[in-house]
Amino acid sequence: MSKIKQLISRNSLHSEYQPLLSVNNDSIFAYEALMRSEPHINPLTLIEAARECDNLYELDTACITNAIEGFPIAYLENHYLFINILPSTIIHKDFENYISRLLLLYPKIKSSVVFEISEDVSEEHIWNQRLFMHRLSFLKSLEFYIAFDDLSVSKTSFEKMELLTPDYVKLDHTKSRNLSSSLAQQQLISLFLEYTHENMKLVLEGIEAEEDFITAKKLGVPLLQGYFISKPSRLA
Repeated sequence: MSKIKQLISRNSLHSEYQPLLSVNNDSIFAYEALMRSEPHINPLTLIEAARECDNLYELDTACITNAIEGFPIAYLENHYLFINILPSTIIHKDFENYISRLLLLYPKIKSSVVFEISEDVSEEHIWNQRLFMHRLSFLKSLEFYIAFDDLSVSKTSFEKMELLTPDYVKLDHTKSRNLSSSLAQQQLISLFLEYTHENMKLVLEGIEAEEDFITAKKLGVPLLQGYFISKPSRLA
């Protein structure tokens, strides 16, 4: 048995949750579930190890299930739950059955879960596959929402947004670090804000300093996430 399967079978994986703040009313809009393990192993290291031993789908779906199980049901009434997912998981042959089982076990996740698609370089080729697009439509038909994570500033990113119309677009910490003193980064975020709209909200991650938090609010970023707002933690 691989180390990844051992972690899964021993219940050595769990989730911590980091809030996304709505700038509009200074309240928590959602929580992102983040993979954690005992003993602690960097999540990216776990993902690469799982890819090498062909257990990536098992790891990803275990983390999705853990994210839902560890999230208090009462929270779903007022908060969305962002859950990371890999493109390879979305196109896996068992994915539709897995999602159907999840809905049977946890019916309250309907209209409350945002699947946050990870920008994984080794899986970039999947985004253009017809099956991938079909599965995104499948998720939306079940009233799940879609977010693009760690979107880069490139023509390809804007083409993805145009073609696949996510509900949320997330920019990573490299776009928020020293935001208050970087005119270039402020202009970049303003560009994304011009492109997004009420039905495609922008999320800026990695807010770690008060001055960057204030600048992001002034720019009009609707949703903010980072250590300045709150560190990830268990909720139950």
